[in-house]
Amino acid sequence: MSKPPTDEALALRERFLRAIPPEHHFHLLFDHLPGVLFFAKDTEGRLLAANRALLRNYGYQRAEDFWGVTDFELLPRSLAEKFRQDDLKVIESGEPLLEIVELFMNPQGIPGWFLTNKLPVVAITGDVIGVMGTIQNYDEVQREIESPDASLSPALRHIGSHFNREISIPDLAERCGLSVRQFERKFRQHLKTTPQQFIIKTRVYAACDDLRRSRRAIAAIAISMGFYDQAAFTRLFRKHMGMTPMQYRKQFR
Repeated sequence: MSKPPTDEALALRERFLRAIPPEHHFHLLFDHLPGVLFFAKDTEGRLLAANRALLRNYGYQRAEDFWGVTDFELLPRSLAEKFRQDDLKVIESGEPLLEIVELFMNPQGIPGWFLTNKLPVVAITGDVIGVMGTIQNYDEVQREIESPDASLSPALRHIGSHFNREISIPDLAERCGLSVRQFERKFRQHLKTTPQQFIIKTRVYAACDDLRRSRRAIAAIAISMGFYDQAAFTRLFRKHMGMTPMQYRKQFR
């Protein structure tokens, strides 16, 4: 059974942390953790700390050129707005947002599933002065996320193979041996999104590859990916990628 820290232990911890000069702060450890992107921003969204992997991801050679930039200078506006909204939730509430599964795009326009964690940066005064977090490739941590409840695996395999067709949520639940209510609750618990949103994101992810690699008409891509029509495809693509399918194709083909 754990016991509360003594005043002596708290004082020891405080002396320990105060004795560490800035150039030896713990965040430098993230430079040596493969597959992990680390960042810290102030309340205005300006990036003021990052590991080397994040700098490389955005194409920066020198860290000093990176300090002070915002997501709006690095990403399509809709994506930047979404990340800013999440940052503000953390800053205003003082509570973390953990295991956010979302699409993220690198400078070459190649999307991927990523897992994001965001926590408040709290000053000695107790005020929240920013947000810090990590970004990891979802494929690399997927097994760890799913391990608490492997019953979702049949649904995820089916979505991966049939995302461009009509998928019934009751059918997914049945494949997992769960009621619809149990399935939706566990899905949200472990993937931090609804089954329907996960299916849509999977379709958008696949559409990005088609837009980059083929000359097919956007309407044809929309239908082949399981969207109702081009208008629905364009609306949902813009929501998740921050630009229209046509803009994406022009920029990254």
